[in-house]
Amino acid sequence: MKKIINLCIIFFFLICFKNVSSNELKIIVKLNNDIITNIDIENEKNFLSILNEELEKLNGKEFFDLAKNSLIKEKIKKIEIEKYIDVNQEFEFENELIAKFYKKQNLNNENELKNFLKEKNLEYNLVKKKLLIEALWNQIVYEKYKNNIKINREKIEKDIKNYINNLDRKYEYKLSEILISENQISPKKLYATIDEVGFKVAANKLSNSDTSKFGGEIGWVKETNLSSKILNKINKLEIGEISDPIEIQGSYIVLKIDEKKQIKLNYDLQKEIKNQIAYETNQQLNKYSLNYYKRLKQNTIVNEN
Repeated sequence: MKKIINLCIIFFFLICFKNVSSNELKIIVKLNNDIITNIDIENEKNFLSILNEELEKLNGKEFFDLAKNSLIKEKIKKIEIEKYIDVNQEFEFENELIAKFYKKQNLNNENELKNFLKEKNLEYNLVKKKLLIEALWNQIVYEKYKNNIKINREKIEKDIKNYINNLDRKYEYKLSEILISENQISPKKLYATIDEVGFKVAANKLSNSDTSKFGGEIGWVKETNLSSKILNKINKLEIGEISDPIEIQGSYIVLKIDEKKQIKLNYDLQKEIKNQIAYETNQQLNKYSLNYYKRLKQNTIVNEN
């Protein structure tokens, strides 16, 4: 049965990639009843490159391995998702996912995205499926662990009020992150990797956060949406500087200041509280997502050729 499934999958790839002759198609990884081919890896390299152009600095083997590991992670997530959800159905939030993605690429609409992807030798539906798998994975993680999330709303409100009242100047930071699990790699080795390949590439290679594919980019965050622990580590940093490690529930995070600007804050307290709760919730969900994935990977048969 497994051989029949694998043959069907190969036949599918031969149809989808007409420009590739059959003798060029190679199975690189087998995961349970699924496979990853050399064509998959080339597509993943193209996809990762549009998210982080600095990956082009990697040598051929490093980039190949990065794309392969990225696909293994995606496949394992997809296998788990399919236990609960039919990924081939249409979802109401698909348009929102696409819009968010093309805006991140500084594009104006879906047609511009399709043309952009064509130039990058990527199929629109392939990218759409990738975005969908990540969104469905996050949905499953949330449903599975939402009751484990611990948020102290009173403390958040108190901290925000104190912070706003005690500052003459208020800032907004454009941040990037690298999230490392306990015992994964030492801070010293992490900083050495950042010095060697740059922060964005290091994030792609090492970070366990969902932002890793985007070179760790979080985006703009107001001071009021950051925990006091994080803020104390970054409020004296200049643009381009990297924080010391910040411990977060069995992991540690390193932050880079991409940009920084002073703002006039006419704030809505309830909105700021809501944003802070969302930020802390995402931090906790990241931890659960990582642990969940690790358990799945341990129980997945992965054979690399």
